[in-house]
Amino acid sequence: MNTDRLIDLLSVDIEPVSSVRFGKMLMLAIATSAAAAFVLMLATVGLRPHLQSTPHLEWLAIKLFFAISVVCAGAPFLNRSMRPGLGDETSWNVIFVPFLVAFVAALATLLVSHPQEWGSMLRGTTRASSARCLFCIVFFAAIPLIAIIYALRKGAPTRLKLCGGIAGFVAGGIGAAAYAFSCRSDAIPFIAIWYGAAIMVCALIGTQLGPRFLRW
Repeated sequence: MNTDRLIDLLSVDIEPVSSVRFGKMLMLAIATSAAAAFVLMLATVGLRPHLQSTPHLEWLAIKLFFAISVVCAGAPFLNRSMRPGLGDETSWNVIFVPFLVAFVAALATLLVSHPQEWGSMLRGTTRASSARCLFCIVFFAAIPLIAIIYALRKGAPTRLKLCGGIAGFVAGGIGAAAYAFSCRSDAIPFIAIWYGAAIMVCALIGTQLGPRFLRW
């Protein structure tokens, strides 16, 4: 068989892959892995005591707003990255907007608070709060990261390290949302620093996994 004949056979009935299909796969991966992360949280650390009280629910809403804004900021870029060429046209810096807003709010909170309160605002209710936050968010993000990478493999990402990093970024947001139901530290500086740090650790892990598992 000559080359021209082979090209003709390979080009028969080729149809473009629907971008809607990619988007549905990605959203399904995010939704199902978020449910799995929540179940994992319940099975390990459990819900925060007296979570149904109004003050606790208000802080839960703040934590969830930050975590979900991270997911919403990163998911569209993942969807675009699944189609070759579109990722190169995107301004990836937009995904850091939730972090910028959180750190500005944290700084404002510290400025209007008494310096004696800064320690508890930054480290949490106990000395172990920050370490617990970091570990739990990364732990709960493991399943979402695996699910998102699996979904991305159905597409054709080209910027593998960056795509893996954003996958970790989104997975970290999901892990943070799950941990929010258990977290007992209520302070915007704590949320901005430790939730933010844990999400960035997840993003760093994603940058290492991307080139290995997203290559096609």
